[in-house]
Parts: sequence; structure tokens; C-alpha cells
Amino acid sequence: MRNERSAGASAAPGGVRAELVRSPHGEYLRVDADNPLRTLNSSPWGGGFGWHRHLVNRQVSKFYNEPNPLLEMETFLEREGLEPEATAGMLTAAYVADVGHHAMTWPEEGTAAAGAAVLRVEAWVTVGLGNKARAGAVQDASRLYLETIGTINTIVVVEGALTDAAMVNAVITATEAKAAALQALGVTVDGEAATGTTTDAVLIAATGQGPTYHYAGTATTLGYFIGRTVYEAILASGMKYSEVVQQL
Repeated sequence: MRNERSAGASAAPGGVRAELVRSPHGEYLRVDADNPLRTLNSSPWGGGFGWHRHLVNRQVSKFYNEPNPLLEMETFLEREGLEPEATAGMLTAAYVADVGHHAMTWPEEGTAAAGAAVLRVEAWVTVGLGNKARAGAVQDASRLYLETIGTINTIVVVEGALTDAAMVNAVITATEAKAAALQALGVTVDGEAATGTTTDAVLIAATGQGPTYHYAGTATTLGYFIGRTVYEAILASGMKYSEVVQQL
């Protein structure tokens, strides 16, 4: 059986392509780049700072409990024909087919003057809220170990070069946008607004093409774009998640 790839694969910044893959070994969102992307990933596979040509958000069973998840992930990537060392990966029990996606370009396509710098930011988010949480909330320690599955995985691709500090700043902005989107969706924990789930992950990737950005806070154009794309992507995926839960 050959892998099936979605016909509506999107073209992201700087020679980056995204598509949903349905494989005999599972479904996953795959983002490929013509050239290695500078990445900052909070997930163990390809974690921390690195250079990767493939970004993968892989759907696993809610009963996933591998004794050696890194070895299992390496085997999965090899079966899919992906170079493990060239891949940054994330895991989720949420339906990757319900991914939320949003992109922004400034100046808008076709309006930029010849040779002018163009900023493009694109975000993909999968939302699962089975173990929603509120950072900083007081709770019984036993609740931290509930086995309910729910993860919000966020991938952001920026056309440009980001300093290490700007990459970290981008993680902060994406996380703030996640919390704001959950507030807009009315997601609560014990009557208070949820800020995420207990297993969220974020992956920032930069093409290295175009201007160098030293900041990515909400007062900057880059930070504004990151915030907006992540916010809208979470709203889209979160509403799909709610529809699925209502049908159960």
C-alpha cells in the first residue's frame, strides 16, 4: 500500500510545502523544505535548536505508551522514507486531519515594490483538549499524572532569518496566542480560562531567506503575524475538535 497525500497541499514560505499524509503506519502532517530550516522545537525528536528539512506532526493512538519513544519514532521515520536526522517531529493523539492553518504576507501578494522585503508567516496547529490545563493554577499533584490524551501542537514557518533570541521570542508569542485563542473558544479548567494542555509542543522554523529579525514580540510586525496566524489556526482546529466531541 502506498502513502496517500492530500491533493490540497499548501505552499508555505521560501520553498516550503505542507501536506497531510495517510500512510499504512499512520497519518501525519508533513512540512518539507527545499533547503534546511533553522528550527527551535520543544519536542524531543529534533528538539532544541537545529537544522531540518522535514517537520512532522504525527498522529498516534491515545493509548500510545512506547517504552522507547525515540527509537520508535526513528523506525517510523525510516519506514516513511524520511531522514531521521533531517526531521523535527511531534506526536499527538488529536486528529491531524483537523489541522488548523493560517498564513499572512506583508506587503500583500502583488503589491510589494521590486526588490522589497516580503514577510511571510504560516502556522499549522492541531488541537486536542482532553487534558486541558491552566499554567500557575493550584491543584492536587495527583491530577498532573492523568492519562487523558490531549495536545496542542503548533508549527510556525517564517520566511526570514531569526536570531536565537528572536526564535525564543517567537515561542513566547505563539504561546501567548494559544492562550488567547483558548480564551476566545471558552475553554476552562475548574471555572478559569485554560492556557493549554499538559503536553503541548511548539516548533518554530525559519527559512533564512530575506531579512534578519532580532525580535518577535507582539509589538513587532513579525510577532503580530505569528500571533495572528497561530490564533486563527487554533480557532479553526479547536472548533473542529469541539464538533467531534459533540458527536461522540
